[in-house]
Amino acid sequence: MGRLLAAAIGALLGLFLVFGISIAQADQANEAGDFRLLPQTRVKVAVVEWVEAQGEYREWTALNGEYAVSKSGMIALPLVGQTVAAGLTSEELATAIADAIQRKTGLVSPPSAMVEVVRYPSVYVNGSVDRPGEFEYRPGLIVLQAVAMAGGRMRRSDPAGGYSELEQIRYAGELGRIDLELLQRRARRARLEAELADRAEVDFASALADAPFAGHAAQFAKDEDAVFRARTEAYERQLASLTELGALFRDEIQVLEEKMTAQDRQIAIAEDELSDIAKLVKSGTATRSRETGLERVVADLQSSRLDLTIASMRAQQRLSETDRDALSLKGARRTEIGTALQAVNLEIDDLTLRRGVTEQLLQATGASLGKRQDRALEQQPLRFTLIRAGAEGERQPASETTLLQPGDVLEVHLDLVGASAPPLAAAAGRQSARTSTR
Repeated sequence: MGRLLAAAIGALLGLFLVFGISIAQADQANEAGDFRLLPQTRVKVAVVEWVEAQGEYREWTALNGEYAVSKSGMIALPLVGQTVAAGLTSEELATAIADAIQRKTGLVSPPSAMVEVVRYPSVYVNGSVDRPGEFEYRPGLIVLQAVAMAGGRMRRSDPAGGYSELEQIRYAGELGRIDLELLQRRARRARLEAELADRAEVDFASALADAPFAGHAAQFAKDEDAVFRARTEAYERQLASLTELGALFRDEIQVLEEKMTAQDRQIAIAEDELSDIAKLVKSGTATRSRETGLERVVADLQSSRLDLTIASMRAQQRLSETDRDALSLKGARRTEIGTALQAVNLEIDDLTLRRGVTEQLLQATGASLGKRQDRALEQQPLRFTLIRAGAEGERQPASETTLLQPGDVLEVHLDLVGASAPPLAAAAGRQSARTSTR
């Protein structure tokens, strides 16, 4: 009987667990679907069009790919251009992209577009945690999970509760690493801006002015300058090749036009001669065979004239394709540079925020949390403060189960006031007990 009861309880608990997981997964899916895009969100765009004449779907490969929402809330798409993304859901952005494509291309009906969020804006955890910093957001993330991702509550190597020299060294090393990454990203941004503006040189001096690690700055500038020259030379070679090909086609068209002019003169002479022979044939002076021979000559000349016309049209078509390839090369280069510049700007913003957090932590290592702690650090309660993106820096209290949103900054502090209350209450209780005993 006891075994049957235990089995029944186990089965019931299993059902509750499965039901709870299903509800949690459904809530996360709804949250992801209702998520409105924010800056630093990365989305994957896929566009297909139903070609009724061929009975198949055709992918718009030029548009398909991953894009990042810029700081201004826009995404840059080939053909469509700058499109507002911030504040829209994935479905709303997909509809806006499809409508924009229809307007740009004049399609009868908009193509099918799908937008999927592949990376949410990060959340940031700061304060009394073991590894403060930036962490990837996922739907359904709560405060306690974010604290766990940051390594849990802060653990001191100093038993007295103060900051250790080891922590100071770790924060100083992290700060130096972030400075190096910022230096490299700024050099890359200077190179991309020079490419986008079609400048002959990269202005590293203003981009890396007053930068730390002068030796590393010179090396980063040298590396990015080598990349700049290699990319510029490759682009100019491709563009020059297309320009030369276009010049050949133009020369061919000009030669064909001259040949057609000469052919027209020959046709006119042959037709005049044929007209004179026709008159002689009517009067009986010339034979019919001579007229027939001249008609055959005129027909051959007109056929050759048509061949020249067709050859000229084909040369003009190839010239148009070459000009279009040159424009596509320029457009693809600007799109690639713009996308890379957008990505490096986002990285610089993230590194700047991480640097500020790390610098504050490094400064805090010189202070003590308090010498009058009555309980161990691991036993003190935590207090959470949430700074929500788009709320103008407004701080609001949070609990362990508060749902986080992309871009949130979570501050974790030891609740020293709350931690000191229970020992005081216990002391009061002991004093009351002594009084009653007396």
